[in-house]
Amino acid sequence: DSPKLCGQHTDTFCYLSIRDRHPITITKIIDQTFKLGCSKPDFEVDTKTVAAKLSRLKNRLQTDKELELIEGEGEDIEIWNNAVKRLQPNENTWFSAPWLFIECYMYRVIHEAFQDTSSLKYPNYDTFREEKCKGLDDSLSSMSKIASLLLYQSTDKPADKMLVDFIKFSLWGNRADLSILKYFDLDLADVTNSSKEESAEMILCDHTDKIVGHLLGLKGGKVDIILDNSGYELFGDMCLAEVILRATRATSVTFHMKSIPWFRSDVTDYDMQFMVDSLKGSKDTPLVELGNLWESRFKEGKFVKTEHVFWTSPYGFCEMKSVCPDLYSDLSGAEFLVFKGDLNYRKLVNDRMWAFDTSFTAALEGFNPAKLCALRTIKSDSVVDCDAARIEKIIEEDKDKDKLFCGHMLDFVQYCLI
Repeated sequence: DSPKLCGQHTDTFCYLSIRDRHPITITKIIDQTFKLGCSKPDFEVDTKTVAAKLSRLKNRLQTDKELELIEGEGEDIEIWNNAVKRLQPNENTWFSAPWLFIECYMYRVIHEAFQDTSSLKYPNYDTFREEKCKGLDDSLSSMSKIASLLLYQSTDKPADKMLVDFIKFSLWGNRADLSILKYFDLDLADVTNSSKEESAEMILCDHTDKIVGHLLGLKGGKVDIILDNSGYELFGDMCLAEVILRATRATSVTFHMKSIPWFRSDVTDYDMQFMVDSLKGSKDTPLVELGNLWESRFKEGKFVKTEHVFWTSPYGFCEMKSVCPDLYSDLSGAEFLVFKGDLNYRKLVNDRMWAFDTSFTAALEGFNPAKLCALRTIKSDSVVDCDAARIEKIIEEDKDKDKLFCGHMLDFVQYCLI
């Protein structure tokens, strides 16, 4: 079997993340929490409690301590602690455990630190909320252009062309990731202008035509989008959902969100509602119109939002059927599944060090609830179903793994028909 990525692979972005990025993330949360305590004396006791717990978390990470059981009362505690207990003695520390596991574990422990307070519990408080909301506010002008195109020009384009455009728009929105990158001021012209050779070269694996062909062949039913980042990326995903309803015979689109704050910018129920409210409350006519439309979509059941604790568990999706069979059954009822972003991609392929030319189907390791695709900008090391020579050439030209996976913005549009 291909090994899972872990911090002992020192030539990977995984190692750099555990050594550098994750401690910085924890430090920023500690600093932000201290500032909150200083500005709001009523929160001072709770902020000191959180800061102390996160300081301990950071120390245990940097000194490669064993992973501890999670204390708390969340409905996912049993799932998490069973997973921790399953770790073997040679893979139960911060640098020896699978990277997918410890990265999820870190955010779950961060969440628990806040839940163990009286004034900073989610959903009333989300340590990432201010940053996520600012990211959306800063993107409204760019979003207006897309809203105008979607509302006023979509009837002039063939269905297949609209699907291609907004699949690519949804894909490129994955670059707006607060855990790694700053928000990009993306223009749909950069996505839809097929004459730009640079755009084509950025996509290492492009199955867009197969995805469009499948969507246009739907005879009804629902399409599910497993969301990644809030803000600008979520806007692109909702635009894609709107185009799916207009251009295909799908009857509804279900959005799968995270049930707790996750990886800094992942979509929660609050973020979804904030999106609709921000559009409706803006002074821009296309955005207001789109916000009102999407509000009605939710009321009519054309748009559906849902959460499940599995999405914030440490498991790869190949284990979903045994760990959370109810979610697997729900996904099996979809006509098509769209998995957004790097984390969902890593979970699809179980975050293994696959050979680059391993087929996407093989890397799914039996996960096949329905026909599916993945739209992902590379921000980690797991890569499958692409030209190995091309990847190896990129690696040879750029030995800096951090730059390779976060600087070049290489993309995937992968499709699996099982």
